[in-house]
Amino acid sequence: MNSVKPHLVVLTWPDYLSPEGIAEFEAEFDLALELEIVASADELLARMRRPGPAPDLLCPPDYAVRQLQREGLLLTLDKRRLPNLSHLAPEFQSGRPHDPKSEVSVIKDWGTTGYMVRSDLIAKPGQSWADFWTLAERHSGRVSVLDSQSEVIGAALKLRGHSYNADDEPALAQARQDLLRLKSTIGYFETGYRSLLESGQVVLALGWNGDAASLKAAGLPLAYVIPEEGSQIWEVDWAIAAGAANPEAAHKFINYQLRPDVAAREAAYTRYATPNASAFNQLEAHIRTDPATYPSEAVMARLEYGMPLTPEGTRQRAALWAEFRNDPRKR
Repeated sequence: MNSVKPHLVVLTWPDYLSPEGIAEFEAEFDLALELEIVASADELLARMRRPGPAPDLLCPPDYAVRQLQREGLLLTLDKRRLPNLSHLAPEFQSGRPHDPKSEVSVIKDWGTTGYMVRSDLIAKPGQSWADFWTLAERHSGRVSVLDSQSEVIGAALKLRGHSYNADDEPALAQARQDLLRLKSTIGYFETGYRSLLESGQVVLALGWNGDAASLKAAGLPLAYVIPEEGSQIWEVDWAIAAGAANPEAAHKFINYQLRPDVAAREAAYTRYATPNASAFNQLEAHIRTDPATYPSEAVMARLEYGMPLTPEGTRQRAALWAEFRNDPRKR
């Protein structure tokens, strides 16, 4: 009689783990990975709050870690089982704003939010959020934005010089005007927008730098813009669900992902920036020097992390997103 391998359920994003790494881990540890794919942080949070069995591992963005920890949905990590934490650069081992002592999360990678332009179809990609709005009007219907309120509302706020995290009424009222102006141009609310860019259905997409780098590496004519008004810097972490059925295996997987050779392969696959200092030195030179992946100090100075909002600001942003997002014609 064939025995069934123990399962490790991982809540993650589309195309976010290399198939080679999955196969290697399963063979080395005699475990089967089961991937649950989510398209947005809102969907990830909803999945974690759902009654019933929880996933073992998840990949929450930094601001979702804060929310999940407050709600008691994350396990406190046993760092004795994570000796490969030593490979992380010191600034990623402790002092992260959302989890200063790394009690419930370990950084997987970090990146930026900007926009992508099919450079063979649009001659001038622009350099600002103002340019994004102008290009959207010119290419109406072939525009996609992330199905995520933080990034979209954040872009509208930066357009007018506000903080990415602004939640006061005057700033949000101005953002509302700009978003409603943008709304008629949008063809897709989509987190898995890569195939739309490849097909040419979309020529302008709000998205993440790793997707841009991967598409360019595959030969797609593409420009990635971190707007001059500023944008978001974010990180995505590994965390273990408080209700995990297999926390021991979950620790093994995180420690495996922290191995320099594994972390380097994952960084080359996703093209997001690795926090693993040992892995960084194993990357090919063109990845280590790519400014879209590792921005200059001047660009970094214009970027903001997503931070907690006031309860009233959270309510107002949710209402704004519902008004902006609610269109039965759009995906």
